Amino acid sequence: MEDLLSRGDRRRYSLATHELERRWKAVRERMAARGIDFLVVQSQQRFAGGYLRWFTDIPGANFPISAIFPREEDMTIIAHGSAAPIPPSNPPEWALRGVKERINTPALPNVWWEDQWDGEKAAEVMMRRKPKTVGLVGLGNMSGALYANILKGMPGVDIVNASDLVDEVRMVKSEEELRLHRESAYLHEMGYAVAKRAIRPGRTAGEAIEEIRHAQALAGSEEQQISIAFGPPDTPPNSQHNWGNTSVRRTFRDGDVVNLLIESSAAGGYFYDLRRFLCIGSVPKELQEAYAVAKEARVIMAEKLKPGVTPKVAVEASDRFLASKGFPPESRMAGHGQGLDLGERPLMRRDEPAVLESGMVVSVHPTARTGHMAACIADTYVITESGAVPIYKPLFDDDEIAVIG
Repeated sequence: MEDLLSRGDRRRYSLATHELERRWKAVRERMAARGIDFLVVQSQQRFAGGYLRWFTDIPGANFPISAIFPREEDMTIIAHGSAAPIPPSNPPEWALRGVKERINTPALPNVWWEDQWDGEKAAEVMMRRKPKTVGLVGLGNMSGALYANILKGMPGVDIVNASDLVDEVRMVKSEEELRLHRESAYLHEMGYAVAKRAIRPGRTAGEAIEEIRHAQALAGSEEQQISIAFGPPDTPPNSQHNWGNTSVRRTFRDGDVVNLLIESSAAGGYFYDLRRFLCIGSVPKELQEAYAVAKEARVIMAEKLKPGVTPKVAVEASDRFLASKGFPPESRMAGHGQGLDLGERPLMRRDEPAVLESGMVVSVHPTARTGHMAACIADTYVITESGAVPIYKPLFDDDEIAVIG
């Protein structure tokens, strides 16, 4: 109970321990079925480090942090900090659940002669148990240094990609996770309301973005990714983001079309995907027509996203509709799963192998491309027996092109 209170005093939200235990149990059952002795997962950044947080409820940071997940006992965490004999301090002890050991190394990811330290420690921990098979989870989030030094330090051990094993559990959200997604929807409803006031002639996109971001942060948001593309409808848009080195000095003007994307996480780390179009003045006919097509394509996709099929069924139905209206097929993806990562499986692509299940959370956003515009609208849904339904309908229903200014 003291640990619970301590976490509550130090965090915006602390996931229920029984939810973590549910995940661990389901994963260990699958590890046993496939003869996997350990899993290894690493996070190197905050927007795509969800595997590590899913196992530990510890957010990723801008230094590598790794978890070694055994089939038979508690985890080991390897993170940045002072090496032994200094006692490990990262992550803090109050944050740990299901963890038996912390190992800190002072390795920096951009210093080549420190590359081996984390991987050597990981291999050392696992080799104590003489494993036969080790599964790596989220290879795209794992450094080459960790991977190479695990291979080097574990001769004779079968190293496999076990991401799909974890995805089987991770893609289907629990009731607690669905509540956290709803909290993120409320955050985006507020952010969209702020955007409608902040976007007006004479202001820069950067100023509007900071107003949205600040409001979301004050409301408990953990991470904010916000982008605005804007300009006259017949020219390539200006693009401003709240990351990177972009600084668009041109201000909003009468006649601008504004493409707003807000992808933020609420307390607890779960994301929502919101894209809306706004116009400063009248709505161009070409945009109105393309937007209507994109909305209808989204309805078609949502109806097809039912348990027992792969996303290919919905994507192909959407593409057939887009083609019937004279628009090209989806060229990137028509949506994606959401959770502790801004984008995760299942992807809304023809080649996604996952079979849909009730409780999966997905963003659906097919695009109608015309001229310099890519008309698109995005919201977050949950898969049910009757198809994909909006996770928060009041925000979903606020989907018309907003006329502002």
